[in-house]
Amino acid sequence: MNKFPARAGWQWVKQGMMLFRKQPGGLMALFFCCMFVSLFSMIVPLLGQIAPFILTPLFSIALLEGCAHVDQGKRALPNLLLSGFRKPVRSPLLVMGALNLLLIAIAVGVLYAMAGDTVMLVSKRPPQIEQSQLDGLLVAVLIASTLYAVGWILTCLTAPLIYWQQMKVNKALFFSVVAVLRGWKAFLTAAVTLYLMNFIACQIVVLILGTSQLAVAVVFTLLLITLVLTHCTLYIAYRQIFGPTDLAVPAKADRPEPLL
Repeated sequence: MNKFPARAGWQWVKQGMMLFRKQPGGLMALFFCCMFVSLFSMIVPLLGQIAPFILTPLFSIALLEGCAHVDQGKRALPNLLLSGFRKPVRSPLLVMGALNLLLIAIAVGVLYAMAGDTVMLVSKRPPQIEQSQLDGLLVAVLIASTLYAVGWILTCLTAPLIYWQQMKVNKALFFSVVAVLRGWKAFLTAAVTLYLMNFIACQIVVLILGTSQLAVAVVFTLLLITLVLTHCTLYIAYRQIFGPTDLAVPAKADRPEPLL
């Protein structure tokens, strides 16, 4: 694993956008399938509230596999949604989902530890909060969000390493953290670039359309597109760090079994 300069992050985003432009409809359709299953999982008794967070790595694999298909000249079809739900990668990806849930719990814990009283005031109708309390809440939200973002970036390569390299969770975590730390400038540049692109686009929409329902719909659509672009960028980064992916995985002895 080589070190990457900051400009490599911009190249990842640029190539990710080019990848998205090849099949925007297919990738967005795959993403909407992931969203539908995520929403449907919320009706599961007991586990419904946490199921979307635990299933996040499996949905991420679906999008990354879609990116790999597009990159190799194939169509990104909705059936790729099941890529992460098949053996033998299903169990380790669910473990990563549990880790994702832990990161969220830590971030929420930090938020409530710093501004729990203010959060309770905001939840009241009408909100009973002073400007000084609101400022403190914004700082707490920023810190908690940054904490989760750092954790996600450090582990972002774990799921594709599990899926494409057939690594165990602990080994994949190690290589993901090492790769991100060695190329932290590039990853930071990519993250900031994606954020600024979404922020500027949303600001332009608000300036043109104001705060109408149409503006809200457009801003939400831009957010969804940014999430897909993030996975396109992540795929490009993975490909440059660990080499091209092989769509014919896993091996014959470990051929995926349908999830029934």
